[in-house]
Amino acid sequence: MKLGAKIIVSIMIFFSVIFLFGGYVLISYFYEVTMEREVEGAIEQYQYNKFVVQANLITRGENWFAGAADGQYDISSMASDMNGTVAFLAADGSVLFSGFPSKTEFSGLFADVEQDMVNYRFMKINNRTFLLTMGIVVHGETSVYLITGVDVEKIQEQQAQIIRKFGVVYAMAVGIGIFLIFGISFFITRPIKQLTAATKKIAGGNYGERVTEGGSDEVSQLARNFNRMAQAVDEKVQELSDSARQKEDFVANFAHELKTPLTSIIGYADRIYKKELSREEQKKAALYIWNEGMRLEALSLKLMDLTILNHKEFCLQEVKTDILFQELTADVEYLMDAKGTSLDCTVEPAYIEVEYDLFKTLFLNLLDNAIKAGAKHIQVTGVVEKMAEGTYFTMLVKDDGNGIPKQEIKRITEAFYMVDKSRSRKQHGAGIGLALSDKIAQIHRSRLEFESDGRNGTSVRLCLKCRGD
Repeated sequence: MKLGAKIIVSIMIFFSVIFLFGGYVLISYFYEVTMEREVEGAIEQYQYNKFVVQANLITRGENWFAGAADGQYDISSMASDMNGTVAFLAADGSVLFSGFPSKTEFSGLFADVEQDMVNYRFMKINNRTFLLTMGIVVHGETSVYLITGVDVEKIQEQQAQIIRKFGVVYAMAVGIGIFLIFGISFFITRPIKQLTAATKKIAGGNYGERVTEGGSDEVSQLARNFNRMAQAVDEKVQELSDSARQKEDFVANFAHELKTPLTSIIGYADRIYKKELSREEQKKAALYIWNEGMRLEALSLKLMDLTILNHKEFCLQEVKTDILFQELTADVEYLMDAKGTSLDCTVEPAYIEVEYDLFKTLFLNLLDNAIKAGAKHIQVTGVVEKMAEGTYFTMLVKDDGNGIPKQEIKRITEAFYMVDKSRSRKQHGAGIGLALSDKIAQIHRSRLEFESDGRNGTSVRLCLKCRGD
């Protein structure tokens, strides 16, 4: 059974039980109060009738009922002065007078009747319910049984009518209740149905599926938590997908990077082996083989560096920024002059924790990458900034070379990934420099942030925790 059906059935059972119990209590209470009122009225009638009998006995003498039994007197005239339907019985149980139907049986009614007591009971007479009050009327030596009857069938009919009306009201209430509860159940379970549909879509591979959030109840909190979970799953799946793609690209690019120099080496070696070459041609072929071999060696060393960075722990030491960058710019001065690129470096003094050799490698890779992008001017700045998390030293390397397309920025730190493959290979690049730099930044508890409009220049930002000078 679905949750909505369970809610409807549960509420309707509860509602029905409460409604029926409440109706039973009210109807029973009304019936009891009405009957108590009728009993009180019947007893009052009996007392009045008893007074009439006693008055007649005083007036007509104690033997009047004995004469009535012999047919000497007519009791009906006295009965006409009484309230309700009456009957008189002699002490031996014989009927002296009865206003009730002729076949009415009074035997057994007086078993528990005592003098000065009034008893009552309900009795069916000709399919109608009567309330009978009975007692003993004593005057001198004379005693008779007096029965006063009140027809209470109308109360029974009224009770039955109330029950029928209650049944109609109950049926209407149940019908309206089912309609209302169905609507309420629909609104309560709709978010859960949305969650169920969303889970099916996510299970089917649509990890971007989300549910509508709103309100502050438990279901809304569940929806928010579900969206957070779905977001985390989506990010994890995307991360795994990116990781798988990166591995595939790594293998493909690595194979390609090996294939190009190996093809050249094999070709020149075969030429040397099979043909008679002049000394000059031999030197040219050997030089090409040597260059390609050096390129493969550099590639293997960089891959080894990547592996080491992933598994080795490094000790960071505190250095002063102005001294550090003064040394770094001095070390790259020859490179800048050789490439015809100008370098401006301005940093604010602060103390940062770095692994000197790794940080130097990162700095050189960023400059080398800018030069390979055709930069003629590189601006390096370092400023101390106070943030909510603490004080940070922000290094910004900005060049005027060829920019990086925005769709490529996310992938430029992947191993072997190159924006312009032909230009990179021409300049002996393998696409590992920025991957190394990003790993170094992570070792320094930071990340490289790249900005470029895709046309004019690139900016690289690195934030490191520091303390002021």
